[in-house]
Amino acid sequence: MKKIKLVFAILALAAGVSGAVAANRPSTTVASTTSSTDVLHDWIDWNNQLVLTNATQAQAQTLCSGNFNICLRAKDNTNIYTVGELPAR
Repeated sequence: MKKIKLVFAILALAAGVSGAVAANRPSTTVASTTSSTDVLHDWIDWNNQLVLTNATQAQAQTLCSGNFNICLRAKDNTNIYTVGELPAR
């Protein structure tokens, strides 16, 4: 009986370790090779007026000052945004 418990304990340990290793492996999908900051978007302000076209998030961020307010939003996905205040034009 003790040998069977030992075998199951070893199998459980092996399954746990292999699961942890698999969970920590980096993904090899194509989507993971492109950072979301490298994707081009059209950028709008809070009045839905187009401010910038075909720019990355980093490029759009250069138009905003360093405050913590949301400055510009991606037109195709408003969950992608820059921080700061849009300078007076």
